[in-house]
This record gives sequence, C-alpha cells and structure tokens, in this order.
Amino acid sequence: MARIPRPTPSLALCLVSCLAAPAAAQPAPAPPAGPRIELTLLERDPATGEPRESREVVEAARVGVVAVDVWNWHWCKTATMRVDALVPRIDHALEAARGLGMTVMLCPSDVVENYVGWPQRERVLALPTEAVPDAVAVDCPPVPDAGGCACGRIRCGPNYGWDAMHPGLRVGPDDWMPDTREEVWAICRERGLTHLVYVGFHTQVCLLGKPMGLRAMKRAGLRCILARDMTDAHPGYDPARGFTPDLNTTQVVEHFERHLAPTIDFRRELARMGRWDDAAVAEPVRVTPWGTAARPHLFEDDVTVTLAAPLEPGAEIRYTLDGSAPGPSSPRYDAPLVLTASTRLRSAAFRDGRRVGGEGAAAFERLGPLPPAPDVHVGDLVPLRSVGFGHTHGGEVRYSGDSGPPRADRSNRGDPIRIDRRTFERGLGVHAPCEVVYAVEPGYRRFVALVGVDERIVDMSHGSNLARYPSVVFRVMIDGREAATSPVMRVQSPAWRFDVAIPAGARRVGLVAMDAGDGNREDWADWAEAGFVVAPE
Repeated sequence: MARIPRPTPSLALCLVSCLAAPAAAQPAPAPPAGPRIELTLLERDPATGEPRESREVVEAARVGVVAVDVWNWHWCKTATMRVDALVPRIDHALEAARGLGMTVMLCPSDVVENYVGWPQRERVLALPTEAVPDAVAVDCPPVPDAGGCACGRIRCGPNYGWDAMHPGLRVGPDDWMPDTREEVWAICRERGLTHLVYVGFHTQVCLLGKPMGLRAMKRAGLRCILARDMTDAHPGYDPARGFTPDLNTTQVVEHFERHLAPTIDFRRELARMGRWDDAAVAEPVRVTPWGTAARPHLFEDDVTVTLAAPLEPGAEIRYTLDGSAPGPSSPRYDAPLVLTASTRLRSAAFRDGRRVGGEGAAAFERLGPLPPAPDVHVGDLVPLRSVGFGHTHGGEVRYSGDSGPPRADRSNRGDPIRIDRRTFERGLGVHAPCEVVYAVEPGYRRFVALVGVDERIVDMSHGSNLARYPSVVFRVMIDGREAATSPVMRVQSPAWRFDVAIPAGARRVGLVAMDAGDGNREDWADWAEAGFVVAPE
C-alpha cells in the first residue's frame, strides 16, 4: 500500500457510495464477489426536515467509495487542520472498504495531473469512454455557504498551494484516480458499480460543483450517499453568534439529507460488519481558529477560540494554555475561550477519566502595537555585511537561482514590496536565508519594521502548487545576540511588527531572514518600513 509522496501533504476528501441505479442507466454487471451489506440510510422530509431512516441491501462489489479533494494543504489554516484531523478516519474506512471488495476512487481534482504515470491514474485514461446519461433530474436549492475561512476576524488570504493528496491517505494498488464525470462513469461501467458513497471536505463545494461529485453522478442515475461522519463543509466562523465550522457542517449535511442524498454513519456501518478498529483511529479535539507552530494564528486585541469533539459524543474536553499536556484534572472546556496573549493551547477529550482520541494542539501569536515610521530607512544605508541565499566563495556570494543581493525599496525580484495584501514604498527585499548588518549610529534608539513573506507568488495562478512552501522566521540581532524574533510567517499572513529598543553602547544591528525548518523553497521575504527611530536632539 503506497503513501502519497511528501512534495505536498494534504487536504480535502469526499467518499462516494451510490445506491441502485435506474434500469436505463444500469452499468454493466460485475462478477459476484464479496459479501452483501446492509446500509442504514438517513433522509429528511424536504418540507419539514423531519428525519427518517431506511435500510438497503447491496453487494459490496457494486459499491464505489470515492475520495475527492483530500489535499495536503488549504489557504485557510483551520480548514487544513480539520482535514488533517479527519484523514486517519477516512484512511481507515477506505482500507476497510477495500477489504470488503468495494472500489476505491481517489479524486484530488485540481492536482490530479500531478499523478501522471501512476497506474491508478493511467488505467482510468485507458478505459473506453461513452456519453454519460442524464437519467435523473436533480433539483437542489442553494446550500448554506459560510465563506470558506474559519479563522475569525483576521481571515486567511485565498491562495492555491496544494499540490497532492494528504500524505496520511494511502493509495491502494487497485485504486482508481478519476477526475471527470465521464471517467467516474467509465469506472462504474467497467466495475459494475451501482452505488457510490461520498466522504470528504468542503462538502457544499466539492460534492455539488465538481464534475466527479455527488450531484453530477446522481444525475447519471447512480444512487449516491454521503458519509456524514467523514465530511466537512467549507467552513465559516462567527463565535459572537455561536456559528462554528462544526455547526456549518451539520447544516450542510442536513441540507443534503433534505434535498439531495441520504447519509450514513460510515464508521458505524463498518463496525457492524466487523471492519472497524476504534483503537486504530485517534481523532484530535478540533480547534477554531486552528493555528499551529508551523502556521500560527496571528491576532490583535483578542481571539475567541472554540473546541469541539463531535465524533466523541458524551466526552468532556480538557485543556491547558501553558503548553503542558492536558489531563483529566485540567480545566474543563465549557464555553469559548478568549485569549489576550500569545498562547500554546493543548486539548484532549476524556470519558470517565480516560482519554479518548488524540490531542488538539494550537499556536496563537498576538501582534504588538504598530511601530512608528523610521527616521532612517535601511534602504538608504550601506550595510557592514550582506549575505544571502546561494554559495559563498572567497567572500563573494554566488546567489542561487533567480535570487539576488538584498534590494532596497523593492522585493528581491524587483517588484513592489507586498505583505498581507498591502503594498509598501520603502523597505528591503531578500530571499531567506539572508543577513544584512548595519552600524548603530549615534542617536539610533529603536529598530522598527513590518515583516512578512512577499506575495508575488500569488500573482502566478493564485500561487498554484507553490503557495504552501514559503515560510520564513525573521530575527533582529544586536551585537550577535537575538533581540527579537517573529513566529513562522506565511503567504498573506498579517505583517509581524518589530519595535526593538537598541541598548546604549550597541554597535551592530543584524536583520536575519531564516528558513522556517522546511527548506528554503520560494522564501522571498520583505522588511517593510524598516529602519531606525532617532532620538530627538
């Protein structure tokens, strides 16, 4: 069982299982294989919303499980982590489905062609194609859409950095990687599938709008089902009115049950068949907004944080705010937390004093006050030392690729300096790793700057396949000692604010831009409005 390569870990997933198709659109018969299974379906009355259950029996070999958009990244950091939290459950379900003889389809849509040469993709392209019937009229009212970012007042900037499926999602040797409605239909014809079950993320976007999604395949005559315990809506967050990503998902799932397709609790179905091991899946407490050490949530004034464990009913959540491990005697989560300072939050769910599931860890960094404008801009100064990304030989830097020496008042590529969707006239553009050192002149009292990852990459197809890579840590060094450090900065993060006092007798100030620990690919970095505040005479 192969795992997706690391070039980009992941994000969204949709599991598809569609039930009996009308005779006019019935795929070719498949040879008898595997057991017959009984599914408990939940639907709702379109007018009243009242739930109603039914049961349906189907041969496992006629069921397709389709995983859509299990990407390794998303422009919304909270959405990224919510995918990360659900992938172990989905991966376990896909492995169980394979063991029952179901057909597994992995559909990363936007980045499917990054899998050219993989047999799971090439065998799809080798199938004969035919026109897909429009056998069923599908009339679904607009689905609740919460805007796509679950990070509150400081919202993530849209950029398309995903380039593969999540690395925790295994790819089976007999899996398929379709991308279009025609390709999914061809697999159904080839395999004799009559049922598709969808699991995954950004439910109201992927399952409705994508050509391999639930609505498109239901229109073809397949009986499609949503796995309600393995999906997540395109999230929104408004803690002031109690609106959370989990509430958003509940609303979207209920909309599907009323107007589009029945749902199943896939874990429960597999457990009834003896194909589920709870010990193999440890789902973390979900945090909103969900920053991490590698991608922290930056905020001003305060941030309201909610915790949830929707897949552990009856469990209580315990948490800590000092970075220590949560235990059964840690503070119990009863209401949203309001953080006013930089915090390392850790949380876990407990039942009868015993921990259930995994830990939800999160990192929050509070921005300092906006610094004053400098009296002396670094772009007007001649540095004592300037080294950067490349090879150094005989005191000369041979700059790597298309990077170059630190550039005054422009990005390192020669474009305007841009951080967090704002353009700056003055500053310094570099590529990490880089250090520029300046002499401290009489009267220099403070060093000030706004720093961040340059946003030129977003101009290229919204950062397609690349926006997840830039990550920079900025440091201010005074006489070789660290005076201030930023958290990890990412594309379209708010600018980090430096306002650093220069001690009496200091001789040198160094501006350092460092790789954040994951390599220096696309680490273009900007020191905007950087310079020295001079004491009045």
